[in-house]
Amino acid sequence: MFSTRRARIRKATRALSKDASTANYIALAKEYAALGQPAEVLEVCKEGLELHPESADLQRLAQRARELHQQQRLDTLRAELEVAPRAALYRELCELLLEKGDAQRALEAATRWRSQTEEPEAVYYVAAANAEFFFDGRRSRDGLLAFQLAVQSGKALQKDRRPLRLQFEIARRCGAWEDARKALARLLELMPGNPLLEARFRRVLANCAHSRPLAKALAEVERTGRFVDDEPEESGTFDREAVRPTLKQLAARPEVHVAFFLRGNTALVQGAQGPTADRPARAVREVLQASRSSARRMALGRPLEVRAEGPFGPLVLQPGSLGTSAVWAAQIPAGPIG
Repeated sequence: MFSTRRARIRKATRALSKDASTANYIALAKEYAALGQPAEVLEVCKEGLELHPESADLQRLAQRARELHQQQRLDTLRAELEVAPRAALYRELCELLLEKGDAQRALEAATRWRSQTEEPEAVYYVAAANAEFFFDGRRSRDGLLAFQLAVQSGKALQKDRRPLRLQFEIARRCGAWEDARKALARLLELMPGNPLLEARFRRVLANCAHSRPLAKALAEVERTGRFVDDEPEESGTFDREAVRPTLKQLAARPEVHVAFFLRGNTALVQGAQGPTADRPARAVREVLQASRSSARRMALGRPLEVRAEGPFGPLVLQPGSLGTSAVWAAQIPAGPIG
C-alpha cells in the first residue's frame, strides 16, 4: 500500500511539473495528506499559493496541514519532555501553544518548567500566557501579573527583548504611557538606531502627558472592556427613527414602565421625559457597565442578558452588537425586548 501511494505521489509530481495548475497542486497535496505527512502538504500548498494566492482550496488545505503539523510536533515535544525535560523543548512547546492560541496549556507547561528549574525564561512564558488572558478577557489582575512577571524575567534576561516587548504591549494597550516609554527606552538600548522603535518612542513620548499609573489603567480596561487603540464606540450615527417605533410599542404596553435603547453615550427613552428619563437611563448604563466588568473578572464571557428584580419590578437588559435594549416593567413582557 505504501509503495502504491508513493507511486501515486510520483505521478502527481510529474503532472505538476508539466502543468502547475491549482488542481495539480491540490492533487499532490492530497496524496501527501493520505500518507499522513502534513509538513509535505504544507510545503506543496505554500508553493501553490505563491502562484495561485486566490485559491480557497489551497488555503484550506494549508491551514489544515499547519494544524496537523503543529499537533504532531506538540505530541512529540510532550513525549520527549516526559523522558528528558530540558529548556529547548519547553521553549518550543510554549511557543507552539501560544501560536496556536492555547494560553491555558501554555501556562501549564511554563508553570511546570518554572517549578522544575526556576529559569527566568520559564517566568517569561508564564508572563506571556497571562498576557494572552488579559488581551482576551480584559481582566486587570491578569494584566498586572503578566507585567510584573515580565519585569522579573527581564531583570534576569538582560539581553532578551521579549520581556521588554511584552511590558510595552501591555502598557501601550491600556494607556500606561510612562511604563510603555520605559520599556521602549530599554529596547532602544538593545537595538540602537532602529527606525521603527524610534518612531514608536516619539509617539509614546507625546502621550506621556496623559499617562495613567499602570494599576489604574488596567482597572479602566477591565471596567470598560476597551483598550486605548480600540475603535471608538459609535454613539449618534445610528438611525434613531428606526428604533423609536419599537420603543414606543414596548412603552405602550400596560406592564411596561420605561423602555430604553442605549448606544455609546446616546440613550433613547420612551415612557419618561426630562430628568425622569435621564436618571434611569444613567442607572441602566451603570448596571450594564458593572455587569460587563463583573463578567470579565469572573471569566464568564460576554453577558447576553442582565436581570434585576425587586419591589420596583424587574429591569431586563439585552446587550447586542448595535446597542443595548432595556425594559423596566411591572412584569417582563413576552417575546424579545430588542
